[in-house]
Amino acid sequence: MGGKRKPIPAELAVQGQAAICAALRKRRRARGREYMKEWRANPKHRELERQRRDGDYLIREQRSAHRLRLHPHTGVRGDPHCGFCGHGRPVEIVERLRISRTADEEFVRVLIPYCGHC
Repeated sequence: MGGKRKPIPAELAVQGQAAICAALRKRRRARGREYMKEWRANPKHRELERQRRDGDYLIREQRSAHRLRLHPHTGVRGDPHCGFCGHGRPVEIVERLRISRTADEEFVRVLIPYCGHC
């Protein structure tokens, strides 16, 4: 890696500033690709990358589950969704009965947004 900087070829200099910038961009991307290829070839780095990805995945899943626990039947941005299909915007709220977890009542009334299509 590294080394001396290579001069811009004369034919690119004649073509103008846009051609020079494109050539420099291409060279920089190639260097980045080579660096990452070497970095990923190291087993220690591969293990670190795998742990980071697994951790990021778990954090995303936990964040999504927490959001759904706090605001059920909503999308990522907080806009309401149908409680049955999860796609359409709700146009009415329907009542359903859920089995109670306590012995006080047999059923509990639950209100669910409904899009009217599913």
